[in-house]
Amino acid sequence: METSCINECPFEAISWLWYVIAVIVSFFIGALWYGVLFPKTWMKAVRYECACKADVANGERCTCKRSANIVIFLIQIISTALLVFMYFILTSIDIRLSIVAIIAVSAWMMSTLKFQIADWNRYFRLVGIDISYFVIVSIVATVFSLF
Repeated sequence: METSCINECPFEAISWLWYVIAVIVSFFIGALWYGVLFPKTWMKAVRYECACKADVANGERCTCKRSANIVIFLIQIISTALLVFMYFILTSIDIRLSIVAIIAVSAWMMSTLKFQIADWNRYFRLVGIDISYFVIVSIVATVFSLF
């Protein structure tokens, strides 16, 4: 049984080369964002503690096994790929869907963070770091999906 799409089927409209490039660029933006620009601010805001109980935000060295880092890396690359994929599908249907998704998910992230964090200063630091990262990656994915 053949399905029909009015203009193009979303999967057929995807440029897989640009998709892979968008995933790589988005992943490296995350590495830059959380690894170079805001690592200590973010770790303090989330009260990050590595598995071996080192307080990384205050300069203690994390001495945990590297295998945990590989798992985290895989989870991050898969979730980044899925996020970018969503924008490639939405933009191929209508770019306005991508814009609505950026606004809706950002608002949802902000509200769920507030339920978790009572301290307004800590909340605004996390919103500033996490939501702006999400918006930047979403814009990158949307723009790349237009190629």
